Amino acid sequence: MQLGHRLLSAVCAIIAIVFAGIVLALALGWVLPQEYLQLFLAIPDNRWIMGAVSVLVILLALCLIVAASRGTHRSRELMIQDTSYGRVDITALALEDLIHRASHQVREVREIRTLLHYENGGVAVDLRLKVSPDANLPVISQEVQEVVQNYLEEKAGIHVRQVQVLIEGVSFESRARVE
Repeated sequence: MQLGHRLLSAVCAIIAIVFAGIVLALALGWVLPQEYLQLFLAIPDNRWIMGAVSVLVILLALCLIVAASRGTHRSRELMIQDTSYGRVDITALALEDLIHRASHQVREVREIRTLLHYENGGVAVDLRLKVSPDANLPVISQEVQEVVQNYLEEKAGIHVRQVQVLIEGVSFESRARVE
């Protein structure tokens, strides 16, 4: 989520908490917030202020709804090549599929999660792996890095800036494998 969306979410959350606190206080019989609100709204200029704040909150909520409906970074595309016939792009989902295929070429890899970072003219890949218990972790990590980088550069034609590997766990389940 982008910083602007986080700030909007935080502002909306704070407003919702304050509103819910006032309603809760009124429900529990504390009439002081209601008296303050009636005194505040008795002044015509304050009604305009309250109306403007309400419109602002509605607009913030609508912006968050629109931002949420656009999806996440997974829909991001990366240009593979630009020819005289047109442009060729690849989606993050397709890159993740290629990464999964490449990383499963390494026998000891059991599970993989992928995070892509788009950078100038290429992509950085973060991999979170679960490996077999008999795996040599430094060797497996380096092998996965090399296989993924070479596979993406060969199959997709994109520049891979780096491949970061984090071993998240050891999996004792054996993966079905066809040799």
